[in-house]
Amino acid sequence: MWAGSHHLDVTNNSYFADPWLFNCKNDPEQRAIFAAEQRAIKYAQSQGVVVVAAEGNQADDLAHPTQDETSPDDTVPVVRDITNACAVVPVEVSGVVGVTADGNREIKSFYSSYGSGTVEVIAPGGDSILQLTAAAPNGRVLSTWPASLLTVTCLPARRVVDASGATYCYQQGTSMASPHVAGVAALVASQHPTWSSGAIRARITSTADPMACPDTAQYAFFPAVDGGAPQVCTGGTGYNSFNGHGQVNALTAVK
Repeated sequence: MWAGSHHLDVTNNSYFADPWLFNCKNDPEQRAIFAAEQRAIKYAQSQGVVVVAAEGNQADDLAHPTQDETSPDDTVPVVRDITNACAVVPVEVSGVVGVTADGNREIKSFYSSYGSGTVEVIAPGGDSILQLTAAAPNGRVLSTWPASLLTVTCLPARRVVDASGATYCYQQGTSMASPHVAGVAALVASQHPTWSSGAIRARITSTADPMACPDTAQYAFFPAVDGGAPQVCTGGTGYNSFNGHGQVNALTAVK
C-alpha cells in the first residue's frame, strides 16, 4: 500500500506471508491473509508499481501442491494435505512477476520452486550442487552484505571484502534471482516512465531468452520439500514450468 501511495516503480518481494507457506481458501484465516495481500498488490499495480516476487526454495511445484510441511512457521509445522486451492503469496497473486532461479549452467537451480502459471522468468540465483563450473567455482551469486553482519551471517569461505572496505557475500536462492528481475524492471521504467506496470511486465517476458526444459533426471535427489514429489518440467521452449518465458535479458529489455 505504501509503495503504491508513493508511486514507486518496482518492489522486490522475497518472502511468503507468515505463518502459512500455502494459504488455503477453505480456511477463514488463510483466506483473509490471501485477500489482504492481494488487495495491497492490486492497489500497488494500479498505481504503476511492478511487483516482482521470488518463487521460493522448496523445490515445490506451486501449480500442483499436494502437501505443506513448512507451516505454520511461528510454532511447530504440521503436515497437511493441500490442493491447488492453496496458494503461496505474494508470488501466486495475479500480475506478480514470479521468478525462479538458475545457475551458471543455465538450468533451474536444484532448490527452486516452480510451476506453470506462477513463474514468468528465470534469473541467476546460484546453485552450489548441480552447477559448479570454472566460472562459478562455488556456484553462488555475489551480493552486497552489511559489514556489521558479515562475520555473523556469512560463512568465511563466502566473504569478500574489496580494497575500499565494501563487504559482499556469496549466497544462493530465489531471493538472489528476483532482484535481478526487479533491476531490469527498474531499467525499463526509467526508459518509459509513462508505461503501466503491465506494460513493463510484458517487456520483461517478451524479451527473455527462451529456455527449454532440462533433463529432469538430474533433479532426482531433490524432490519437493513439501510432499516429496519429483521435480517435473512441463511445457515447451517458449514457456514452461521451470523457466517461464525464459532467462531475463537486461540488454534486450532496454533495447
